[in-house]
Amino acid sequence: MFELGRFLRHRYDGFLSEIYRPSELSVISSDLDRCIMSANLVLAGLYPPVKFQNWNPDLPWQPVPVHTLPDDCDNMIQFTKRCDLYSEEKTKADAFIQMSLDEEKEMLDYFSRATGRNLTTNVDVTQLYDNLLIVELHGMPLPEWAQGANLGRLKNFFDRDCILYFLTPEMIHLRSGVMLNEMLVNMKRKIDAKILERRFNLYSAHDTTIASIWRGMNLSREIKEQPQFGAALILELHEIRSEYYVKILYKESSAVETLSVLKTGGCEEDQPSEEDGMCAFSTFSAALEPATIADFEKACRITS
Repeated sequence: MFELGRFLRHRYDGFLSEIYRPSELSVISSDLDRCIMSANLVLAGLYPPVKFQNWNPDLPWQPVPVHTLPDDCDNMIQFTKRCDLYSEEKTKADAFIQMSLDEEKEMLDYFSRATGRNLTTNVDVTQLYDNLLIVELHGMPLPEWAQGANLGRLKNFFDRDCILYFLTPEMIHLRSGVMLNEMLVNMKRKIDAKILERRFNLYSAHDTTIASIWRGMNLSREIKEQPQFGAALILELHEIRSEYYVKILYKESSAVETLSVLKTGGCEEDQPSEEDGMCAFSTFSAALEPATIADFEKACRITS
């Protein structure tokens, strides 16, 4: 995550001030420790202390505030706030989850014996895969029982399980709508000169956050597996000859240095050139507006 911060510094150096200016930056994280830690690492790479902010010559770091959304308020990142309609829709996914568990009983029994843990739920399986993936990414040897095709079986289950968060159009809309509304409102406020100094909004989120926004925006490339650690979905607002354009970029992981250009529905033909992948803000806004949620309680049908 520190390297992601350095990547962002390299890309936006000059656009973002060299020194940390609170008025230029907003940072919001879900309330999980690992997300807050990730935000701090990104900020350490993005804002190494320079000039008068270099307060300790032996410590090339400075504090940058990270704001969090408590679980009972988070309708945007981790999506833990109460939403009655989503709970109703999720019951449709629960049947598919149980079907997957029944189909993979042999796999569950195998990994239960190998780990000494009783794996009976989809959460058990995804947590096991997450832990093994982290071991592998750190270059440490996997246990013999988790090598080769066995790890592949876990990954297939993991990817299939994650899709169930977005099984119905309503689930996609509810999980992504508030964040999409926030991004669109921020862009409009920037265009209308209501937030002149703000240049960067950073959200430290989850793989499911990226996946829900991806689906909510109806991006041109299908997302077939969960985003990797250190993935970043970037929306840039450009002013070109007094006209505004949006560019959507995706960094697949902390290990990948290149950016993929993505387009939302309606923007495929509406761009200055194929290379830059920009979409006129008016087109982008019109395409995105139906996917946004401005009144979460109403959208969730919360009555009390």
